[in-house]
Amino acid sequence: MLKLDLNRILKIKGIEKRNSYLISRGHSSTYASHLVNGQIVSISFDKLEQFCIDFNCTPNDLFDFVPSKDLVLPKDHALFSVSKNNRVSEVNQLLQSLPMDRIEELHAFLEGGKKAE
Repeated sequence: MLKLDLNRILKIKGIEKRNSYLISRGHSSTYASHLVNGQIVSISFDKLEQFCIDFNCTPNDLFDFVPSKDLVLPKDHALFSVSKNNRVSEVNQLLQSLPMDRIEELHAFLEGGKKAE
């Protein structure tokens, strides 16, 4: 099943108050709650486009593909390219365990390969 997964992108972008953020972007509290709880079964192209603009991402970044138990697809089917994994949590854990000098080096690398001073 193809599912909208805003929680993943909200976590990546460091947005902790997910409902509040979505409400501040013009969504009703009910709709925001449905988005955060994964209860959306359809989305308009306008809303999809706005999420892509807000998060500087593509539609594929907002969806996750989890095949249903009765669906049989070849392992190289294109839909599997939309499947996500748990790397975001792994990266956050790695960052939290780094000493400050390594974080400075990483920051310099991300800023364009400059060596930390």
